[in-house]
Amino acid sequence: MRQNQQALDQRGLKTLVFWVIWASVCTTVFVQLYHQADIWDYILYDGSHFTWVLVGVFALGVLISFMHVVLLTREWFCAYRLVAQIEASGLHGVRRVKNRTVSRMFEAIKHMDRAGGQINLTGLSTVEFASYMRVARTVSLLGSLLITLGLIGTVLGLTITLTGLNGALENVTSDGMSVLIGLRDAMSGMGLAFYTTLLGSIMGGILLRVFAYISDNSIEALQDLMVRSCMVYASAQLTPSIQRDFQALGYVLEGMEARLSGLTQSLQNSKHAMSEFSEEMRDLKTKTRLSEADDEVFKAIAAHRHYAKVLRYELNLQKQLASFKQRLLAALGFASDKQAKAPSDTVKD
Repeated sequence: MRQNQQALDQRGLKTLVFWVIWASVCTTVFVQLYHQADIWDYILYDGSHFTWVLVGVFALGVLISFMHVVLLTREWFCAYRLVAQIEASGLHGVRRVKNRTVSRMFEAIKHMDRAGGQINLTGLSTVEFASYMRVARTVSLLGSLLITLGLIGTVLGLTITLTGLNGALENVTSDGMSVLIGLRDAMSGMGLAFYTTLLGSIMGGILLRVFAYISDNSIEALQDLMVRSCMVYASAQLTPSIQRDFQALGYVLEGMEARLSGLTQSLQNSKHAMSEFSEEMRDLKTKTRLSEADDEVFKAIAAHRHYAKVLRYELNLQKQLASFKQRLLAALGFASDKQAKAPSDTVKD
């Protein structure tokens, strides 16, 4: 089993191996350009910095391509492992792997199979691998962009050349140094035109295009592997038939049993929680029961409340008696004498 897994890993490395081989070819090309065309010296002393733009775009394309190939290699590892599982135990024996497109594709197929829907393997694989296709197209776009930038650099170099020749021709009769400066500008323009054309065509038209082709070829091969595995080892589950309908019904019943078991477990948990709650309430009632000393205290409090209530009642009676006495005196004519004495008392004061 371990030897088989190692063989699967070796097969999964083929995309990365192709990329490394072509990267070695690119390195060889740049070494030859450095020794024969002195292109690196020109890049270092390029006053327009246009060649730096070309090299930067190429480096970005190589970085994106490398990251893309690493992700595809991981997908290949996962794909071979899942294909071995589907060969051994069928479609529903495939275990899920997080963050893998091939695993997500198998999960989508299993979901459609449980629902009894129509499965289009080619369309599903195209949708699932669309993100990888977009990245490969991005690398190819950067290659086309490099070719376009090389042509723009060519036009710019020719423009600088014509400007330098025009300046040299205008100063032919006046100053020899001005003629030399004009010719030097013209030659720098010709160098810019040739070097940008060379870099754009090599880096964009050849190197990045091949990197994009390696990614495209890997994606198509991975899609073919997924579709072929499903068609060969899961044809009975993907073809509409009575057996598939019964199997889907079995999955529905299994789901209902799982939900019923979950509901039963929830009811048991609720019953257990209610019993614990009732036991806690009994403990609380036991702990809050009053002792004899507490009873004496509450009796004293109740007697004090009764005494205060009797006092309030007695005060109300005294107020009513005083009011009745005043009204009686007023009725007997004693009120006038008292009111007559009141002003004199006020004057004395």
